[in-house]
Amino acid sequence: MSIQILDGKVPGRPSSSPVRQARRVWSSNPAVVLWDTSSMVCCERPTHSTWDGNETWLIMAGITLLAGFPLAYSVLLPAFYLPLVAMLLSLGLRGVSFEFRHHSAHARRRWDAVFGGGSLVAALAQGAIVGGLIQGVRIERETFAGGPTDIFTPFCVLTGVTVLAGYATLGAGWLRLKGQGETRSFAGAQLRWLALAFLGLTILTSVAAVNVQSELALTWGRHPVALSLFALAFASCAVLIAWAARRDDVADGVAFALAMAMILSGMASLGLAFFPNVIPFKISLWQAASGTASHVFLLIGAGLVTPVVLGYSAFAYSVFRGKTPAEGWEP
Repeated sequence: MSIQILDGKVPGRPSSSPVRQARRVWSSNPAVVLWDTSSMVCCERPTHSTWDGNETWLIMAGITLLAGFPLAYSVLLPAFYLPLVAMLLSLGLRGVSFEFRHHSAHARRRWDAVFGGGSLVAALAQGAIVGGLIQGVRIERETFAGGPTDIFTPFCVLTGVTVLAGYATLGAGWLRLKGQGETRSFAGAQLRWLALAFLGLTILTSVAAVNVQSELALTWGRHPVALSLFALAFASCAVLIAWAARRDDVADGVAFALAMAMILSGMASLGLAFFPNVIPFKISLWQAASGTASHVFLLIGAGLVTPVVLGYSAFAYSVFRGKTPAEGWEP
């Protein structure tokens, strides 16, 4: 997950005053589009370098769930049809907006809006899925017994907004790392409150989660030390991000690294709370697992494909390392 940027004027369009121009943060993760009133930020060439690799991880996750844990796949897919379809369509619109904006001379603002809307919906959909997993999926005789609208609850809305805040924090951190001048300053101004907002929303979500899912309280009792350490790391990173964003003598990569640490600590906490269940508090990994032959096949496939994806991603990030030039990357 990354955000790539390009400061400067939009090719083929006359320059306008800073007040009328907009700064957009383009990302290859489902982060929001951040707005400011100073300059346009584009990212077509650099973002393309990481877009394909990130799509591959999504495909690999779906294949792993289908082949390795078919019972979980048969339950989770109908349970989350609507947010999954919304997320996939949104990601598709984001990819299309890259190409059409690049070749459009008069409708670039419309494709900007398409990209921003796709980013927003994709993030909210992912957060809603997390909320649906926490609040529980109704299962009878190892089949989904609920409805497609079970996910539309206030708690899932809260988790959606929380995930959105997390992606925004991560995106602003990357923008601070890669941007220069006004773009870097803009990112710093957003980080001062985004990280703290993410922390506050996470605390609120955690309190609500215990009320929605009583099993979470038992999980805290089983792993008090590990979960406490994760919570402390999460809160410390949020405070440090807000502090680092106010200082020019702190390396620009610090905020992004801390934002990554926040995301990873949150994911680790959820993973520890859910383990050993693949469907939280309902079906374990061992119950949902397919036969040994299927797992061996998956392991061989992952062993062949994963190094290729990692190598491609490493090469792309190496080519576009450092600050993004004000005139953009040369084709």
